[in-house]
Amino acid sequence: MSDNGNGPSQRPVDSSQTISSESEHSIRLSDAECVEKCNELIEQYRRRENPKVDTILALRQTLLDSPTVQEGGSLPDALAVFVSMLDSVDRANSKAAERGIEHGHPASQHEAERRVSEPRGEEQEVENGAGRERDSSESSDEDERPSKRPKGRLDTSKFPWHGKRVNAIAALAPDVKQTFEQLEQFSVDPKGVVRDILSTPGCPPFPPEQWLNIVQWKVVDLAKVLEAAHSTDLEPKQTHVIDDKVELSFRATKSSSGIQSAADHNIAFTKYINALTFVFPQRWEEYTSWNAHLSGLFHAFETSRHSRVIEYDKAVRTLVSLQRHIRLTDYSAFGELQYTFLSSFGVGPNSSESSAGGGGKSERGSGGGKKREPCHKWNRGTCAKSSSECFFLHCCDRKGCRGPHKKSDCPRLGKSGEGPKQ
Repeated sequence: MSDNGNGPSQRPVDSSQTISSESEHSIRLSDAECVEKCNELIEQYRRRENPKVDTILALRQTLLDSPTVQEGGSLPDALAVFVSMLDSVDRANSKAAERGIEHGHPASQHEAERRVSEPRGEEQEVENGAGRERDSSESSDEDERPSKRPKGRLDTSKFPWHGKRVNAIAALAPDVKQTFEQLEQFSVDPKGVVRDILSTPGCPPFPPEQWLNIVQWKVVDLAKVLEAAHSTDLEPKQTHVIDDKVELSFRATKSSSGIQSAADHNIAFTKYINALTFVFPQRWEEYTSWNAHLSGLFHAFETSRHSRVIEYDKAVRTLVSLQRHIRLTDYSAFGELQYTFLSSFGVGPNSSESSAGGGGKSERGSGGGKKREPCHKWNRGTCAKSSSECFFLHCCDRKGCRGPHKKSDCPRLGKSGEGPKQ
């Protein structure tokens, strides 16, 4: 053979693997073109168009045409990069198959056969050994951490009410519309939002669990707000260890009297306004107007009936938390609640004779010269208390009659044209 370099028998083995003859490849590929071609081979493997062995051989042949490799660059190092990408595809497919099995959708037969029949040659083991070591260490670290399955996002556009929701939000007032947008952002990580609020200098003092209610637009417990304002405990959680093996952890709860008066409500609600408008500043005028409205109701009702106003406020705020398009100043939307909680004939817990639990006892004990009202439940036959236990009088509640009989047995029924009881 001559020494002109055309005889393959006189060349080193590695040179024959890295250099191609001009007659075989008249057009040289650039490094960028080689990388693009390798990426296309990876995508074909991801789509399961080619087996892994054929893909690796094709990658090797493509890298042989790379100018960097031909000029003395390391072929194994370049090939290892793309082989690691193939391994990443395998791991992703394996996790997808595991999720499918957990949900009752096992991996396809084609996928199982491909993995079983896939040969693992000695050359591939050598080239991928380092990458596999790294992958196994990473997977072991991942196994030690608690795995959380990512939740897929809902496609709300498929819901039958989606169009109505979009149109309704578009027609809302600017302040309410802005609130909807904020709540949608906060819903991604409400606890993270609270952590950011608490780490912000100048944020109003407020119980952390009630901050969470604010960012989720839930009803805030004013009793807990008032309790936190008067509390000096920094850590209510207590821990006890038994026999160095069992640890009991619980929160020490304190008895709270809750919101008992207009003053209690005003203190807690003012703190509530400061906290809520820190997150939703556009609602400041609305909540201050509602607080002024409640102050007027407290002034209009007797002190013994302030519990009605407190329950009415809680019921209205509950409705607003459920119907987010309603403002607290939409008083016409609360007509039924006004009758339920503010009227003496309502069915609220503090209406009619039920409201005697607070100030009624003081009226009975002190006398006070106030006239006791008839028991409406006794007249309907539903009062479970005796005449001595019930704060209200067990007498006829017909106007002008206080006889020791029920209204249905009142002898005056015939005198008003209603006719005697049959």
